[in-house]
Amino acid sequence: MKVRLVAAVFLVTAGLTAGQVSAADSGGYFGVAAGQSMVDLDEGEINASLASIGLGANTTVDDTDTGFKIFGGYQFNNNLAIEGAYSRFGKFASNSTITSGGSGTANGEWSGYSLDVAALGMLPLGEKFTLFGRAGLSVWNLDFDFTASGPGGTATLSESESGVSPLLGLGASFNFTPTIALRAEYERHFAVGDEETTGDGDIDLISVGLVFKF
Repeated sequence: MKVRLVAAVFLVTAGLTAGQVSAADSGGYFGVAAGQSMVDLDEGEINASLASIGLGANTTVDDTDTGFKIFGGYQFNNNLAIEGAYSRFGKFASNSTITSGGSGTANGEWSGYSLDVAALGMLPLGEKFTLFGRAGLSVWNLDFDFTASGPGGTATLSESESGVSPLLGLGASFNFTPTIALRAEYERHFAVGDEETTGDGDIDLISVGLVFKF
């Protein structure tokens, strides 16, 4: 995996006075969302790694999967909320066929999850539609399994790493009712993994879900 930083915008708007905040604009909420998770698996980088030990290879990658998250938080007013989430990234894989220096295959599989905490800055656009930005921390875990098969048999290696990294996101929500909303969001978990063991990179999640306010 190769790290690619992207620019992100976190919306922070002026808070409303207490007299402007209604009961529907504050309080607890929870929700569920699912969508596509993505990681930057680079075929050339994997081929170069195998070449460093004398093996030529042809590599393909599967760098997307279905991800989901369960989240909940508290909205203080129209413009600020604090939120926690459990995010599951799914699985990503690389498949290499050895073409020189030996024969066989070399396959890797990554899977991970995170526990997140973030502040949300929100910008209401009318009564129904809201834009928001997210900034926080991702407490992640990444597992990596590697299998090499050839004339001499099969060898396996498993690694697991955990850590804390920044989390940024952008999204929008649409209120069907005062207590139910549809949310769409793009978020990035930066520098997940360890370069020396599991490999490291950014993991993106594009999701759509429902929010239930209480």
